[in-house]
Amino acid sequence: MPKLNDLVAFLHKKKVFIQQVDENTIIFELKFYTDSGDAHIEELEVHAVNNVLRVKATNGRYPNLCPNRHINSGGFFCLGLYEDLKNLSVKEWVRTVQYFLEAQNKCEMNGVWPREDFKEWAHGDGAVYQKKVEQYFDKFKRNDLGLTLEHLKVIESKYSNLNKEKIFHIYANEELILIGNEKKIFNKRHTCICDKHGLKKHKSISKCPNKCSEAVFMVAINDYLLNKAEKEFWESFGKTECCNTMRNCYFK
Repeated sequence: MPKLNDLVAFLHKKKVFIQQVDENTIIFELKFYTDSGDAHIEELEVHAVNNVLRVKATNGRYPNLCPNRHINSGGFFCLGLYEDLKNLSVKEWVRTVQYFLEAQNKCEMNGVWPREDFKEWAHGDGAVYQKKVEQYFDKFKRNDLGLTLEHLKVIESKYSNLNKEKIFHIYANEELILIGNEKKIFNKRHTCICDKHGLKKHKSISKCPNKCSEAVFMVAINDYLLNKAEKEFWESFGKTECCNTMRNCYFK
């Protein structure tokens, strides 16, 4: 992620007027375009907090908090995962903010996040688990048992005896197939799911070259943790008044 000085230098080069509020805060105007080609200008306030750029609009047009519009408390924009943002150049970061403003324009018009045009991440820690699900999902869809997420059930146990980590039991159609923690499978000596009837001389999970069980395991675990994180995220707000700018909202 670019530093504030990088952003200031970039804007100066583009001949954009900057108001320096203090050493860690600037205000400037950014232009973006709607699908119809209309140009809009938004005044933005950028704060440098622990080497992270946080940005919000200054005019009160957007809600002070709306998770469905990916606006965090205080009106600050949620632009994506930090691990993705940290690798952006200053030009890419500014373009990301423009994309976000375009998405907000569509939210105002339609009351829903424009998923077909703009990536939507889960809230809070859920975004991390979502990325893991997406990483393994293509391979998961090709599993030899024809499993879908609807076939899988994850049971969370308290802790393993050795390392105090939570362990998970994964069932497919009520049959236990995998055991592990968030990072790895424990029952690696068991037959891989692609060798259901032992026709391949007991091809174990650890020796399967296609890592079939790993894909099922990672998708099942992280989808479970994603849904759990989403539930905890919304419940953390308690009773919060809805901004009434979106069609559906947990706060309602």
